[in-house]
Amino acid sequence: MMEQMIKNVMVIGAGGLVGNELLAALQKENAFNLTVLTRQSSKSTFLPNIRVCTVDDDYPAHQLFEAFQDQDALVSAIPGRPYDIHLRMIDVAAKAGVKRFIPSEYGNNTCAVAAELVPLYAVKAKIMAHLRTKESAGLTWTAIHSGQFFDWGLESGWLNFDLAAKRTTIYDSGKKRWSTTNIGTVAAAVAKALLKPDETKNKPVFVSSFTVSQLQVLKELEKATGSKWEVKEMTSETALDKVRKMDNEDDPEGSKLRFLMLLYADGLDSCANFEEGGLSSNELLGLPEENLSGVIAQVVKQHAS
Repeated sequence: MMEQMIKNVMVIGAGGLVGNELLAALQKENAFNLTVLTRQSSKSTFLPNIRVCTVDDDYPAHQLFEAFQDQDALVSAIPGRPYDIHLRMIDVAAKAGVKRFIPSEYGNNTCAVAAELVPLYAVKAKIMAHLRTKESAGLTWTAIHSGQFFDWGLESGWLNFDLAAKRTTIYDSGKKRWSTTNIGTVAAAVAKALLKPDETKNKPVFVSSFTVSQLQVLKELEKATGSKWEVKEMTSETALDKVRKMDNEDDPEGSKLRFLMLLYADGLDSCANFEEGGLSSNELLGLPEENLSGVIAQVVKQHAS
């Protein structure tokens, strides 16, 4: 057992899409003393009961060290790049005596295949490798793997379902199953993991709202919209060939295709199905069961309003 439970928690990047949800989930537990770390240029505002600690935009080490004093846990919600900022925060956290670090994972399993196909996951894998080197210094970690954000990915079109035009492209058979999580559930998983520090110490935690296929999502979308969707078909080979022809690895279309192939390509074992091999930690964290039809119907309704 840890000598002390996690009480003082700092959220880094609380003004962003994921950070807002994380802060709300942590507040809901009513078990933590919360602090937000922000940059000087940030325009984000927070409730009066949230302590705010401000540092320069480049996150200098001496300011981070002062900010991390007396924090039991750091929860990062900042982008994966630039990579060196994450390494600096990990190093400083270890020196400052922080007990637990939750990095900005919140995505697909960063296994070898994923890291090879998606450059961002290669960066995240390096961050995780560095974090493991600090275990001997007393800094523990928990990595939350959630797959792609389902509700946001559906509404934004990131999952390649166009709600406005009612059309999609189905890759390969459309039957490959992949795990995916609503943003609020990802945030709840972080809070629950901090409430179970021993059970989640120095390990990846896999959570999901659903494990689904493209065709399952399409079926529910057609039901929710009351319309037959326009469906194109493409092989993963064609999609990956398009990616290979792009010189810039950060090209938006290429980046999206790389992410989608981790989920949709039949012949690619990208560890995207968390139900396989008993990876899921939903039960350990006490996450609620969610209804695919209901979530999709709600996303469609919100998009139309």
